Amino acid sequence: MDEDEDDADWDTSSGSSAPASTGGGCSDGSRRVVLHFDLDCFYAQVEMVRNPALRDVPLGVQQKYIVVTCNYVAREYGVTKLMSVTAAKEKCPQLVLVKGEDLTHYRETSYKVTELLMSYCPLVERLGFDENFMDITEIVNGKIREAPVTDYCFSGHVYNCQAAGVRASEYPRLAVGSQIAAELRGALHSRLGLTSCAGIASSKLLAKLVSGAHKPNQQTTLLPKYTGDIIGSLTGLRQIPGIGYRTGEKLKALGLLAVRDLQVFHLAALAKEFGEANAQRIQNLAHGIDESPVTPSGPPQSLSDEDSFKEISTVTETVKKLEDLLTSLLERMHKDGRQPSTFRLTIRRFSSTDRWFSRESRQCPIPIHIGQKVISGSSEALPQLVSIGIKLFHKLIDTSAPFHLTLMNVCFSNLLSRRDTKGSIKSFFTAKSPSRQDKKESLSLRASEPCVTLPEEHMNCRTERTTDNRDFESTASTSLMQLKPTTFHKGRGKNWILRLPADVDPDVFSLLPEHIQKEIIPTFHTAVFQHIPPVESRPGAMCSLHDHPLSTRDTEGLNVPRPSSLGVNAACPPNVDPRVFSELPPDLQQELLSEWKQQKPVLKIPSKKVVKGGSTKEKKTTGQPSQANNLLKYFKPN
Repeated sequence: MDEDEDDADWDTSSGSSAPASTGGGCSDGSRRVVLHFDLDCFYAQVEMVRNPALRDVPLGVQQKYIVVTCNYVAREYGVTKLMSVTAAKEKCPQLVLVKGEDLTHYRETSYKVTELLMSYCPLVERLGFDENFMDITEIVNGKIREAPVTDYCFSGHVYNCQAAGVRASEYPRLAVGSQIAAELRGALHSRLGLTSCAGIASSKLLAKLVSGAHKPNQQTTLLPKYTGDIIGSLTGLRQIPGIGYRTGEKLKALGLLAVRDLQVFHLAALAKEFGEANAQRIQNLAHGIDESPVTPSGPPQSLSDEDSFKEISTVTETVKKLEDLLTSLLERMHKDGRQPSTFRLTIRRFSSTDRWFSRESRQCPIPIHIGQKVISGSSEALPQLVSIGIKLFHKLIDTSAPFHLTLMNVCFSNLLSRRDTKGSIKSFFTAKSPSRQDKKESLSLRASEPCVTLPEEHMNCRTERTTDNRDFESTASTSLMQLKPTTFHKGRGKNWILRLPADVDPDVFSLLPEHIQKEIIPTFHTAVFQHIPPVESRPGAMCSLHDHPLSTRDTEGLNVPRPSSLGVNAACPPNVDPRVFSELPPDLQQELLSEWKQQKPVLKIPSKKVVKGGSTKEKKTTGQPSQANNLLKYFKPN
């Protein structure tokens, strides 16, 4: 991918809703001052900074069999970007080629440029590796307040006229903006060794258009009265920033080829194809109108890596390419420190008619435990992500038929900082610390843990995990919270109470959608399910949830346990609810019955002993299996 390629999808969604005059009707004081910086032959410059001996020789940066960019010495010999290596060598036999597949150095330098600009002004928006927008309106206003306008003049070129012939007093803010642009370009060169072009105008659209008027290492200011001239100089709609390939194809299908065609096209007809808002935005761009703000980019919202090639046509080659791309991307993710939530795979099939833009993508969520391995740098993340990638690949490609790929891209998106992931989803409904007065008023109501009431069928998807977060196979010696009952008997008019952990607000929990509740319940290691009579017959404040029964589809195929034929009423101790016991899996019933036969008639719940330091420990009853007692206490009838 060439670093100079026009990114036509930059945000212009906040554009003005109606065309306005492109002349100089607006006063200079009412306009923004926006800069656009475009680094000269960026990849080549980075290589020349790394190796100064390359500065004065024809240099090209090679990716596969293409020269993605070259320095200006090579351009004097006729070498151009995106030229094949063979053709470039024919034009310039002495051309020095540097491999550019590894983007690490280019990426790092790109962020250094953005950071340097942000040290002057926070309103900096990245546009690819080599371009940045910057809104310096407030800086300009401050400078004008500090010094008379007569102290300023235009720095660099002024579009369509001589800079010396333009009076700064007529356009004081743009004149000051040109001085600031020159200062920033000087800082980029002195600190990073990079030259750049700059455009100074009243919007992102116009600043980008005018920045390329004089190259290399120069800058140009666009006065409002020449907006129509620069828009009119464009030879096609694709030259308008903000109109990408697909939009251009749709406009072409409508018979719109020139900028003038789009300017005069009926807006209602355009809206049928793009929608009213997009149609207005596109037509505004054709008039040179763009009110979209410069939005600070911050850290990238996604990280990706891609490679193009002549052909991949087997699953084995696909897996190898996935491993190579993910290995590189995982290193970047580990350095970034944010946890990815979504994985996207993009491929491009070979096409003789649509060579560059026929991309297809599929994406899926990344399980939390894999995302954590990514940011921790664990070697286990790679094979697990390759497995996910292959599943997405099979959704894109029918491998039973021949296929021919020419590009693959892997992307991590929805990146979460450690602060965002620290509490996971439970942090959204954790109860806030009550005030001292609230504590006093609620002492009588807080005799037990927070609880919510659920109908019995809500228990169907319950999954328990042990404290070390591994699935626990149920045995007779485990406590009820360690069991993994996946189904409970569904009955009418029967309710269960879920006693939530102390740090969970039951009111907030009750407002969550049912599928979210089911997902969260297994993470409550201290929660307890307990059968209760209908909630209306019990005093106290409780929330009744999901009174509607599950559909037949929800319970279909579930192995719902039925009362065992083991003589339950006769075999159970008197303090065990036989109905609850009957709903346990038969193998667990059998094991419990064996335990009860070996126990004394009187069952005691282990007491808790306060030890030094305020912690509690369970006191084991001598000669009595304490683990079995831990289990039995949950079967007591209410």
